[in-house]
Amino acid sequence: MPRSALLGGGADLAKASQTLSKRAHCRTLHWRYVRAMAVWQFVINLIPASAASIAGVKAARMSRAQLDDVVLALPIAEADVLFAKLDMLLPEKPRSYTGLRVWGDEPSDDIQVSFDDEFIEEIQVRFDVADISLPLIGGVCDVARHFDCVFATPEGAIIQPSREAVVRTVLQSDAAHFVQDPQGFVEKAVRLDREDR
Repeated sequence: MPRSALLGGGADLAKASQTLSKRAHCRTLHWRYVRAMAVWQFVINLIPASAASIAGVKAARMSRAQLDDVVLALPIAEADVLFAKLDMLLPEKPRSYTGLRVWGDEPSDDIQVSFDDEFIEEIQVRFDVADISLPLIGGVCDVARHFDCVFATPEGAIIQPSREAVVRTVLQSDAAHFVQDPQGFVEKAVRLDREDR
């Protein structure tokens, strides 16, 4: 289903896309501050697999405080390998900012990499749930496994780097609920707002 149908028309989609594009260019200092995303997008960040285990046991979920302490910090020497792998998944956008490279299209599927002179600080992936790409999910999983990483959602869910694990989590997400039933999703939000009063 095209996003324009989900949002009620092309003009609304164009306006939303412009807003998203402007917000996405604001570089954040840490991955936990999710760049602007569309309601139909599912967001994950790569984190070291070693950070997602507690006393040697793989975590299924981490608290906000635990995630706040996680730093990706891949050595910048790994950048060429990372960037070559990402080039195989999505086209790179022209560079606008020092320390930020983007592959894909921000209102749909994209991968954003933040880095400085020493480290790759953040790798954030946004999947377009309205048009899910299994090859892209598989490629992102390959990148995570290559760098011994797992995925973390902004809510703290830890996802192992396999297509099945990612797809299962995507299908349970708010983004998937919105794509499947936009009107019902909005009605549920309204109902929850009323209950909160």
